[in-house]
Amino acid sequence: MKKMSVKSVKRDASTSTLGHDEARKPLMAAYMFQRRVLLGCSVLMALSLIIWIIAIATDRWIIITGGGGIFIPETRRFFMASHSGLWRHCRETKTPNALPNSTVIRNFTSFAFTNVGLVNNAKMNMSHMEFIDDFRYENVTFPLKNFTQEAKKRMFAHWIRNDEPEFQTLKAAFQSLELSSEKSRKALNPSSAKPIAINPLDIQNAKERKTFGNALQEVVVNSTNYNFVIPESGQAAIFENWNKIDQVLNLLWAYFRDLGIPPYVLNENGVVLQLVPPIPPKKQRLAYGYDYVPSTRCKYIDMFSNAKALRNEPAYDDTLLDYIRTQASFACITVFVMSLGSVFSFYTFMNPRYMFKRLAGGIHLVSASTALVVIQVLFASIDYTKEHLFYSYPDGAELTYGFGVYLAWFTFAVNIVCGIMFIWYSGKKKGSKAPTDEIAMADEPTIMGR
Repeated sequence: MKKMSVKSVKRDASTSTLGHDEARKPLMAAYMFQRRVLLGCSVLMALSLIIWIIAIATDRWIIITGGGGIFIPETRRFFMASHSGLWRHCRETKTPNALPNSTVIRNFTSFAFTNVGLVNNAKMNMSHMEFIDDFRYENVTFPLKNFTQEAKKRMFAHWIRNDEPEFQTLKAAFQSLELSSEKSRKALNPSSAKPIAINPLDIQNAKERKTFGNALQEVVVNSTNYNFVIPESGQAAIFENWNKIDQVLNLLWAYFRDLGIPPYVLNENGVVLQLVPPIPPKKQRLAYGYDYVPSTRCKYIDMFSNAKALRNEPAYDDTLLDYIRTQASFACITVFVMSLGSVFSFYTFMNPRYMFKRLAGGIHLVSASTALVVIQVLFASIDYTKEHLFYSYPDGAELTYGFGVYLAWFTFAVNIVCGIMFIWYSGKKKGSKAPTDEIAMADEPTIMGR
């Protein structure tokens, strides 16, 4: 009887253990499924981190195309296309250079030095010429009643030599005597109406209709006749026979700018008259008396430009730079947070405690949020550019998003999904709910000792 009792106890224990293991099989199957899902999420997170780095490194986020070409008055070029990212901007243009033997109307700025370095070098070279010394000592009696030829020569000489006090004195006299009339003020203040495009090939019609008034002048430079459009206020500032001195034509735009004279000409209603060459041909460079020179310029964005640098960069302003700095900052923050999230994702396989899964899931959701900030700020910067920066987003241009934006959206989606999955599978598995005793112990409360 005694032996039978022992065997009976052993049989009961064996049956109980077997039943317990059988009961845990579905829990183990579910647990292994969860591990496979979370392992897939962890690998996907590591992949999305690499994809995010590729996305923020590329300059193919925003692509703007100008079709056959959009003329930009500030640079006298046709905008063809541009593409940019968080750090770099590339712009494709075609510059219509009128051929020497072509009969077209030219803006005086077509020969101008627009680069600050070239202007300063030309001024330095000219400052040592004999005629500049002669101009500096022209007899001018103050206060001026009329802005004479002598005053014009002295003002130009002081500008060339960077004699700031003398130049400012003559500039004030010039503005008071020549730019203070009602007619002059109208010529300096354009209306908000869209500029009127003028065909530079139709010289005869422009002369007969006096489209540009006295601003259209026939000037001989280096034995070649040119039809230049020079604002009347600019003609009042420059001395006689200026066209016979080398490089004066190249410096006129910078000189007029420092005198406060705009490079455009207005009609009687204050609308800007804009010389617009024909649209560049698709394949050949030479057409319509112009040489359309293609160029591509890529540069890294100076995120901390000063006010002086921004004046020479029509593609940006302070507000747009604020957007760009925000994008760049959150892009870097996202890299750091995603790296941290990937580390904790893989660590959950070494330590199955529920809190590490929740931590990894929370970090993934935070990195999704920072990635979304980058995307949303990008869209806000595009809207601002459309409304305020014609140079970067000309009227008639078309916008498309490059693969950088799609990679960013992919990264955001992966972070959201992985964050939700880690939190979803982070429930406590204690006691009979755990597939193994080890996992059950891992999710038990821990008392931290001293």
